[in-house]
Amino acid sequence: MSVFPSIADQDRAIRASWPSFRLVERSERAATWLGTLKPFMLAYEVRVSYRVPLVIERIAPLRQQPEVRVISPALRRRPGDGEGPLPHVYVDRAGDPVLCLFDHEIGEWTPFRLIAETTIPWALDWLGCYEGWRATGRWSGGGRHAEPPAAKEAGR
Repeated sequence: MSVFPSIADQDRAIRASWPSFRLVERSERAATWLGTLKPFMLAYEVRVSYRVPLVIERIAPLRQQPEVRVISPALRRRPGDGEGPLPHVYVDRAGDPVLCLFDHEIGEWTPFRLIAETTIPWALDWLGCYEGWRATGRWSGGGRHAEPPAAKEAGR
């Protein structure tokens, strides 16, 4: 038995607050939702994947958080910025961006919180900041992007 909100709890909260989202994959401890978010100019299809941790697991906060990816339209770099990186994303093994939505060092998200009240609103805010960055070159979202462990060790 988990002390964290179950997948059913998360799904009920998401459907109540974000009617464009639908559950597309589900197991006892994991789920994926697809939905549409429209911050300002464009509507984005996003995928939110989450696995409820076991109470006994001691997983790094970056591994416990829901994973949010933009399915379409694809995230793009700014015109004229060459091959500069997208701001506030992690890149998975396949080279695809995963949104960086919160500062894990100050505990903004924990498995005790609902995705509907945290992750999805933060993704909407991130997309608004992304649209502003595409237009101006400035990231207005603030925050601190966590470095992968290998990058921290290389800087020592």
